[in-house]
Amino acid sequence: MTSGAVYAPLSTNDPFNRLESIIHEVNAKLALVNQMSHSYVSMFSVPILNISEVVESHNSLNDAQMKQLSQVTVTPDSICHIVFTSGSTGTPKAVQIRHRSFMNCMQTHIIQTNDIVLQLTSSSLDTHLEDIDGALIRGAQLVELKAEGHFDFDYVTQTIHDKQVTFVGPVPSWMNALGKFLNENNRAQERVKTVRCWYLGGEKKIIFSV
Repeated sequence: MTSGAVYAPLSTNDPFNRLESIIHEVNAKLALVNQMSHSYVSMFSVPILNISEVVESHNSLNDAQMKQLSQVTVTPDSICHIVFTSGSTGTPKAVQIRHRSFMNCMQTHIIQTNDIVLQLTSSSLDTHLEDIDGALIRGAQLVELKAEGHFDFDYVTQTIHDKQVTFVGPVPSWMNALGKFLNENNRAQERVKTVRCWYLGGEKKIIFSV
């Protein structure tokens, strides 16, 4: 996003037709993939960059590339990223988020410098940007779960304990399910005592989860 590009998150858990529709609607010029998603995304007619290879190469930008990047014009009103609605009432609708709005959210976010943030949400939801960028912008630490790990509450609570997580931003339905798990597991209750803030959003709140 700092390079002037617009980010549109996708999830390989979504149906093929939905992903194809999103890629077409945003007129994607490049798809960022990892080793797990490479084969799936390669079915679409869009250039691919495997970020796993970029990370492993340890190549830094040369002077010419740095100069080119520094000349990119990004204004507060430039589009930062695009997210799509679930499409439950029809065709998914694009929502454009501007840099101004995104940074306002980051600057007013309750993530603190000494927080340890659990990255919980799917990459297809805009809240994953709040978790990742919010933590990094504020100078906090970020903890990522294994694939599909958020469905395993024993694993989640153990990770919270092991990494001393202090900030978690779930949706209310997930929090409700976690609450039921904690009610039945006293040991798991002890594991989550390091969490100072449960930052709920994205859905209508459930009384049990508050």
